[in-house]
Amino acid sequence: MKAPSLRIGENDPGYYYDRTVYAGQHGEIRLSRSVESCCSSCPSKGRQPFQYLDENQEPRNCPCFSYRKRISAIYSLFSSSDIPQRYRFKFQDDFLTSNENGETIPGAEYAKNILYGVLHRVIGDHKENRSRTGQKGFYLWGDPGNGKTLLSCIALNELMFHTAIKGKFIDISRGFFQTLRSTFDENSRLHGQSNLIVSQLGKVPYLVIDDFGIQRNTEWEEETLYNLIDERYVEEKLTFITSNKSPDDIKDVAQGRIYSRINEMCFTVHITSPDYRAKDAVSM
Repeated sequence: MKAPSLRIGENDPGYYYDRTVYAGQHGEIRLSRSVESCCSSCPSKGRQPFQYLDENQEPRNCPCFSYRKRISAIYSLFSSSDIPQRYRFKFQDDFLTSNENGETIPGAEYAKNILYGVLHRVIGDHKENRSRTGQKGFYLWGDPGNGKTLLSCIALNELMFHTAIKGKFIDISRGFFQTLRSTFDENSRLHGQSNLIVSQLGKVPYLVIDDFGIQRNTEWEEETLYNLIDERYVEEKLTFITSNKSPDDIKDVAQGRIYSRINEMCFTVHITSPDYRAKDAVSM
């Protein structure tokens, strides 16, 4: 038996995100119509394990098999990303540039255009199998509540969704240094792994550093942050940073070494919108 030929459009990755929530907090990643239709016409009839025997009685994968495998990998990436639940599976359309009354949110369109530009380059390079080093992320700064964390998580979600490459989210104010401090406790399962954790984060392809600048700027914290950012700089990994502090406010952190690295790694974007959350512009 032979499987039908699979033909999908140029802009069809073979799957899509269905926003309908059937269970839990989020929607589902589903096969695109082209792949689903081919799968239903395949000798496997769209049933697990999505394989069949050909005319020589050799096992073959259904054309949908690689797409199902990719969807499974994407779910795994999202699960291990540490992105807060409220921001998981948020994509570009979730960052609105006007409120429910149709009023433009100041600065939102500019921020979204910066996001689009970064994603367009990185996802485009991945799709064309181009290897371009030194891709720049962004340093988002502005008042609390104006959408910085949402925007950075959207970047991470979009990249993992379209490339199936690992990304991580760390929150300086809530968990990062607490986790590292726990490694000094002999009873901790992470005992002695502080340097390993920082090194691993330094090599993650995509990383969001949320609430940068909230640290106490002790010598240990400054050196830890510098080591993380410096490793990402050396490895040329894509980094997104959010902060309530302007670039001028961080110039002296770690003797200016962190500022120097960030300046080369990231576009600086000042989010000027008022409290984004207060306008109910994001569906949670």
